[in-house]
Amino acid sequence: MISIHTPVGKVVRQEFDLARRVPTLDGLVLGLLDNNKWNAQKLLRQVEVDLRARFALKDVVYLRKPYFSRPAFPEMIEQMANGADVVVTALAD
Repeated sequence: MISIHTPVGKVVRQEFDLARRVPTLDGLVLGLLDNNKWNAQKLLRQVEVDLRARFALKDVVYLRKPYFSRPAFPEMIEQMANGADVVVTALAD
């Protein structure tokens, strides 16, 4: 007997609200989450340089995921959520 399996998955649509936008980055802590791809660090470090030139950032928290193919660890997400006012992440090959 031959079994046929379809590779089509079920699409689940989830509605969500966008994060509240901040009017300025002055006085805020910027979080940078590097996905560990080849150029992500270069890209995010340049984002930091550019944003520091435009805003008076209070601080920058920089974290790097150990594996680009996996989600950030819950501890990393919690650290960003508790330690940064805004977060930028990047996928950069």
